[in-house]
Amino acid sequence: MFPNHMPNPEDKTAMALSRAAVLENSADLGIVFDTDVDRSGVVGKEGNPINGDRLIALMSAIVFREHPGTTIVTDARTSMGLTRFITDRGGQHCLYRVGYRNVIDKGVQLNKDDIESHLMMETSRHGALKENYFIDDGAYMVVKIIIEMVRMKLDESEEGIGSLIKDLEELLESVELRMKIISEPRSAKARGIEVIETL
Repeated sequence: MFPNHMPNPEDKTAMALSRAAVLENSADLGIVFDTDVDRSGVVGKEGNPINGDRLIALMSAIVFREHPGTTIVTDARTSMGLTRFITDRGGQHCLYRVGYRNVIDKGVQLNKDDIESHLMMETSRHGALKENYFIDDGAYMVVKIIIEMVRMKLDESEEGIGSLIKDLEELLESVELRMKIISEPRSAKARGIEVIETL
């Protein structure tokens, strides 16, 4: 295993260790990247993980400062709370099919069709910005978050970066289930029953 945890912002252990480090060191921000740094997850100074819908909401709030009214493209797994968060700030929310390439390509197409879209992001933490040539880049996203955090400090705000999403309505629990599909018909029924019983 990577020095302390799996390099994966969706890994619960990685996020828990980042949270513990933030709280132990009174840090302003914790960051978790995946192995090729195209995905990122962050932890606010209060120790709250900012991932999934939260990370999309945070990036939307940052993008709206520079591009009010822009269209935010996300995968269809996002919540209605995120849609309200985006539209309450004057933006448009384009829900598109799952797959970070699909989401990014949709943003590129919208821009070609003269529909301004500056952020394309998936709940998996893959995201791209128009200003960064639509590149799937977790490090660039984190730099944008750090710049916003510094701006807040220069404005003498005592609040952490998480304050930008404090009014995001969230589901009580959201879990993505991934099940292995078996191609052999003889064992498919037994395997299906086994999977259902584990739920």
